[in-house]
Amino acid sequence: MWIEKLSNKNPCPEAWQDKGENGYPKSEMGYFRCDYDGYKWWNTVWPVNRELETPELIREFDSLYDEFLKVFPSREAMGVYCRSHAEPTSDPTEFNVYLELEHGFYWLRMITRKGDYNLYLHCLSKAALAGNKGGQNDDE
Repeated sequence: MWIEKLSNKNPCPEAWQDKGENGYPKSEMGYFRCDYDGYKWWNTVWPVNRELETPELIREFDSLYDEFLKVFPSREAMGVYCRSHAEPTSDPTEFNVYLELEHGFYWLRMITRKGDYNLYLHCLSKAALAGNKGGQNDDE
């Protein structure tokens, strides 16, 4: 399970600095923006660089979100984890953790306060970071 792989250390900090014309990292495929209403999680998917989408990366990204819902069935459960395992920001209700999986790098920005978006789950394409957009070889 991926929760054991979560880290306070960003495995690819330079990727967040290399921004495209849209203001997002060039290797960011997209992100989930989620909130917990007291009963269930709600999400919106925000595509960023659609040309980076591959079936494998989308499947991994969706699977990670599905697992997040199982591991953190509520904002409170997420908060317990954050206070003992995640990297706090200057705001004591916000935390960061990172994850590297087979096809992507992920940043989970977890916000434990009520009445706010509680999770931003960003996905960076490893293929794009390697200069291999969308997983296609340059000579194809």
